[in-house]
Amino acid sequence: MSKDNNENKKNTKDKNRKKSNFMKSLKIFLILILLFAIIAGGVLGGIVISIIKEAPEIDPTKINSSLSQTSTIYDSNEKLIEKIDTGEYRTFVSLNKMPKHLLDAFISIEDERFNEHKGIDPKGIVGSLFENLKSDGIVRGASTITQQLVKNVYLTNEQKLTRKIKEAYLSLQVEKVLHKDQILEAYLNGNFFGQNAAGVQEAAQTYFSKNVEDLTLAESALFAGIVKSPTQYQPFIRVKPNDYDSEKQATVGEINVLGEKYILVFNEKSVERQKLVLKKMLELNKITQAQYDEALKEDIKTTLTPGQKKLEDITSYFTDYVKSQVVTTLVNKLDYSKEDAEEALYKGGLKIYSTVDLSLQKELEDVYNNFTEVLVGNSNWVRGPVLIDWRLNKYGNIIDDKGKILYLKKNNLLDEEDNLMISKGNYSISENGDITIKSNNKLSPYPKHIDIADYYTIDERKNLVTHTVGSFDISEEDFKSSKNGDIIITNKFLNSKKDFYKVSDNGNLLISGKYFYNSKDGIVQPQSATVILDYRTGQIKAIVGGRDVEGNRILNRATNSQRQPGSVIKPLSAYLPALDNGYTAGSAIDDTPYYDGKGKLWPKNSYSGYKGMRTLRSAVEDSGNVPAVRTVENIGIDTSISYLEKLGIINKKNGEKDNFVTRANNKRENDENFSALALGGMTYGLTPLEVTAAYGAIANNGVYIEPIAFTKILDKDGNVLLENTPRETTVVSPQVAYIMGDVLRTNVSDGIGKNARLSKVVAAGKTGTTQNKADIWFVGFTPYYATGVWIGNDSPKITLNKSSMTAAEFWQHIMTKAHKDLESKYEFDKPSGILSANICTQSGKLATTLCAQDPRDVIKTEIFAKGTVPTQYCDVHTIVRVDTSTGKIANQYCPDSLISSRVYIKRTPPYKPWENGGIIPRDYAYNAPTSICTVHGPHTIQPSIPSTPDEDGSSKPDEDNNKPSKPEDDNNTPSKPEDDNNTPSKPEEEEDNKPSKPEDNKPSKPGEGNNKPSNP
Repeated sequence: MSKDNNENKKNTKDKNRKKSNFMKSLKIFLILILLFAIIAGGVLGGIVISIIKEAPEIDPTKINSSLSQTSTIYDSNEKLIEKIDTGEYRTFVSLNKMPKHLLDAFISIEDERFNEHKGIDPKGIVGSLFENLKSDGIVRGASTITQQLVKNVYLTNEQKLTRKIKEAYLSLQVEKVLHKDQILEAYLNGNFFGQNAAGVQEAAQTYFSKNVEDLTLAESALFAGIVKSPTQYQPFIRVKPNDYDSEKQATVGEINVLGEKYILVFNEKSVERQKLVLKKMLELNKITQAQYDEALKEDIKTTLTPGQKKLEDITSYFTDYVKSQVVTTLVNKLDYSKEDAEEALYKGGLKIYSTVDLSLQKELEDVYNNFTEVLVGNSNWVRGPVLIDWRLNKYGNIIDDKGKILYLKKNNLLDEEDNLMISKGNYSISENGDITIKSNNKLSPYPKHIDIADYYTIDERKNLVTHTVGSFDISEEDFKSSKNGDIIITNKFLNSKKDFYKVSDNGNLLISGKYFYNSKDGIVQPQSATVILDYRTGQIKAIVGGRDVEGNRILNRATNSQRQPGSVIKPLSAYLPALDNGYTAGSAIDDTPYYDGKGKLWPKNSYSGYKGMRTLRSAVEDSGNVPAVRTVENIGIDTSISYLEKLGIINKKNGEKDNFVTRANNKRENDENFSALALGGMTYGLTPLEVTAAYGAIANNGVYIEPIAFTKILDKDGNVLLENTPRETTVVSPQVAYIMGDVLRTNVSDGIGKNARLSKVVAAGKTGTTQNKADIWFVGFTPYYATGVWIGNDSPKITLNKSSMTAAEFWQHIMTKAHKDLESKYEFDKPSGILSANICTQSGKLATTLCAQDPRDVIKTEIFAKGTVPTQYCDVHTIVRVDTSTGKIANQYCPDSLISSRVYIKRTPPYKPWENGGIIPRDYAYNAPTSICTVHGPHTIQPSIPSTPDEDGSSKPDEDNNKPSKPEDDNNTPSKPEDDNNTPSKPEEEEDNKPSKPEDNKPSKPGEGNNKPSNP
């Protein structure tokens, strides 16, 4: 009985619906008949005239340009990688590319007298009315194709008489200017077909992954049936996985929309409508019976092949960056407003040719998909989170070095159902229903919102995952806070939101998770970013801006995150400018204690202690901090800054476009100091893209090329809108660039960058580590690419337990993949004008026979730019007659038996440990003594004793007096240098220390000689 009642109710609803449809049809019919009578008879009433005057002014000749079109992005081989999502996709095609049965299908069902009427069709209106009455429902509308086009392009969908009058009037205007083919072409390119597809070409790609000219009769009829109601008649619909019913729904594929997965389910109604279209085509003799029968046999459900709008096997990092660069370039080079540039990007049908190498991008992303495995291997044995050096309080929360909580442990914040927990005793509920929450580490009240603390978890691969939690969904009128941080939530709000909270069995207050944002997926830490570019063209070939992050328009750490660069800044701001201003790779730099403006010993080296006199090359290979500071001091801060301008890091014309803080920006806290310029301790830092492009200038014979993500833009008609030619700046000569590159090459082959060595290709580069290992870097290049790698946590207060050697190792893994199909190259191309000479590393000058007597092997073959080869001989090595009993310079009274002529190095001025807290540089044992022996004098002279005759009667002199002994034998040598606290261990990392104030970096006495290199 209940079933019969339900059927009766359903029938009644259907009849009511049909009656309603009939009344709508009748209303439309009467309105249009009235309008036609008024216009045709020339009787224009005042009200109609006023409505027509409000109609928009149109230019029908530009009707196609009025249609928004989808812009597309292609890779470097012109392969489509993305159709830019704007809510709808459209690709314009000409009428001659559309099959005749497609045109016939639309005309048959939508406007069978299209080729006969002048924009409105009175006969069609009557026919439509009776056909709908006959079918007991709306089979086709009363509007002509011209009217539909006018509505789609110029008007809205509002159901008002005024809109219908304007529509009819404008249709007549369009028909006066355009011929039927032009109207039909615009109509078929303008209609919406569901699934964000606008126009028949995009519909063909969306539903069948083919071009419009390849559509079958059945498929064309299907499309003609959609336009009546895309929501009802689109061939498939999107369903979230949780809502999918496999027993009732037939899937035709899957799709990813803004990082969210949907199942595509076949829509039976689309075929029902298609059959109606085919029947109408048969009635109008547009198709034969055989064609009709054949079309009905075609199984649309099996032929549906959903097309992709973008490649799903790469992230959106590159294409998102391309889009931002297109807008910026249109503004800067073509004087678009930002609004017009965005309009062109999203609706202008632009064809954007990017620089991405799709295969290289996939290789890079594959490495990132295995980030943990590449750097750690099997993480099962790891106790804590991989690569993380964290501090936990007794409750398991992550804290900084001052004990402040950075992230709560999840179960200290949320329960198993993700409700916020306030423990018993930390809240109270008043008699009137207000809730008072005592001040705690979970909630932070502000005048207009209540912020909730973030939390962390550890995933199955032992990665730290940080989760962002938003604010309470509560207005400022519904809460107040006290001075001590207590929060009172009003009963008014609570009474209106009964599900806001509940009290658990153990008395805890549980606030529902529906009232605050919770990033349940979180962000894996540490994060990382990599840029690979072709430094000869400036073209970016691959970018990854983060790891294990999905979605579009997400943070791109490669292009948008500034981090302190650490020692990777040294070649750019210290050593490259120095080589261009009088230094050579062999210039000697004294690595001895240095003091800031307040007399404080600063900076510390990456290794313990000080190594003494060394060349620029060896200073880079060991990443010494003191040599870098001395170098910047010697060339001058202004000189250092001028080279950063040439390298694209500082924008002199528009400081807002760079990340460098000048004194003009901030007199007290800025980057015009030794900490920032020599050690990379910058206020904001640099992006991996900026640093990589700067290193590219060293690889590219000293020419900086602005990095670009696209090469050209075509407009919707295929005309070149913009050729993106990058800006080029000559920084140094090819010879200076080659020498700097060679220094970076030996840093990889022999120095701290050894982990970056490649088997098939020569590599050059530099490591970088910031204070407490908050960031680790490796930036370098090969004969093919320049590549920069950064690894660190999104919160710099959480540090790493690995050094920059780990970044070099990751760089090596990436570059091995990038070069696997490239020709082996074991040397960089050498420009003309490169000479070599044997020099002494203690002076940077030509070696002498005295240098050869230094037991430390100080004579090295070094390369030079023509014109910079030393012409003077080493004056640092000297012979000193030493009293071996005292280790001091022998005087006239010292016995010949105690005097030895030895080779030493002579610093000017001499280094004095007693003036430097007793600190002894590593080479101090080889320093020439400066004091004269005071033990021997006139009172110590002994009577002359004849020498003992030899067997042949001759006397034998003391051989020791003529043979220089080893410097370590004299009393000037520490007894056990290896016991000295300043003796370095093997360098494993480099950490740059930034004083609290930039002005502290200035030397106390800039004019002191020991603050200058021996041979600039």
